[in-house]
This record gives sequence, structure tokens and C-alpha cells, in this order.
Amino acid sequence: MGYRQFRSKLARVIYDDEIVGADCEKLFNREWLQANSACAQVERGKAVMFEYKGVELVFKQYHRGGLAGRLVEKSYLYSRLANTRVWREFNILREMRKLGLPVPRPVAARCVSVPPLAYRGALITERVPDSENLTERLCREPLDNALWSKLGALVALFHQHNIYHPDLNASNILLTENGDFYLIDFDKGAIRNAPSNQEAEANIARFRRSLDKLMGRHPVFHFDDRNWAALEEGYRRAMAG
Repeated sequence: MGYRQFRSKLARVIYDDEIVGADCEKLFNREWLQANSACAQVERGKAVMFEYKGVELVFKQYHRGGLAGRLVEKSYLYSRLANTRVWREFNILREMRKLGLPVPRPVAARCVSVPPLAYRGALITERVPDSENLTERLCREPLDNALWSKLGALVALFHQHNIYHPDLNASNILLTENGDFYLIDFDKGAIRNAPSNQEAEANIARFRRSLDKLMGRHPVFHFDDRNWAALEEGYRRAMAG
């Protein structure tokens, strides 16, 4: 039991055979997803929640942003399989799970060749039960400072393992009903050599900027400087301990 791979006509698929089988390529089919989820249409950049064999899963199609995204939104230049965004995210999730870090379990990934030199990718992960992203939660109600401190300690834990989320923002943080945090969406992520204090500070500052932007975007968003002070204190305490 473990991770297996197979090749179809144009695609390569890796999957966790404890959750899905060798027929899992159908889970990447747009028509199948629309028929087996509450999603009316599988759209660019939108996560699709569905259930398969009693397990709640999440489908994500990789897409480009900016001008390039308007031209070839789902295709990327192909060099080799290990370098594709979908394969890299699947494997970094595997590594982080081995380290005991709170990230979703990777279930399957599919990389489709688009001749002559491009590819498309999609990833399926296990859904974190009873969770919502931090943006949704803060638009509804505030978190107490104990949770902000806990979140700071979690960011420190990832930093201690030399993992810097490349897009650390509230929408990529899940909070469960039990008060546990998970980080998601490690597109472009990597486990790196020990980074500098400056890189750590830049990662934290990026998160603060994202929260400030959300405050300006939403009419109600429960976040203030006292919350941020609690997060920073939790981070410093965890890094020192």
C-alpha cells in the first residue's frame, strides 16, 4: 500500500492507493466532477468539493494569472515531470505530512502533456473536515487572541522546518471547529535550506499585508493590531522555544 503511478495516453497520474484506485483518472474529468459534486461548473481557479468512496476530497486545476493566463490559462511549459507544479505540490505535501505538519493529505495528481512543450495539471487532496478558511471566519466573527497566538506558533513551526508558504494569506489558512489551523495551497512551495531571518520576516510581513488588504476589501473583517501583536508573540515564543 502507498503511492503508485501510471501513464495513460497523454497523462501521468500519481495516487494514494489507500484512498483511490487505478481508475482514479476519472476524478479529473470535468463532466464527472460536475455530475458528482455540488459544483454547477468546474471553473478556473475554483476548488471543487466532492465525495468519493466515503471520503471528502478537493479538486484543484492549476491556472496561470495575468496576461499569460488570458492566453494559455491552464498550460505551462514542460521540462520534466518532477519540475511540474502539480508534481512538486503533491510531493511537498507528502513530505510535510511525514514531518507531522498540518496540511491536507495528497490523494492524486495528474499531469497532461500538451504538445509540443506544454502541460496542464490538477491536484486532488483530502478535505480537512469541519473547516473553513480564515477569510470566511474573520468576515463572520473575531478570533480570540489565544488563537492568533496559536497561528503565530504554527507559522514558526513551518519556518523551523525551512518551509515558507509562498502565498501566506488568510484564504490559504484553514481553521477547524476544534480550533486547529492547517495551511493549504503550496503551489510554488518548497522545502529549502535554512533561510535567513530577513526571509522569515518577509514571509510574516506578506501575511500582514494580505490581512490589511482584506480589511479594505470587506465591509466587515474582524482583525486589529492587538490580534497581530498576539500572533507575533506566539511566533517569537515558538521560535525561541
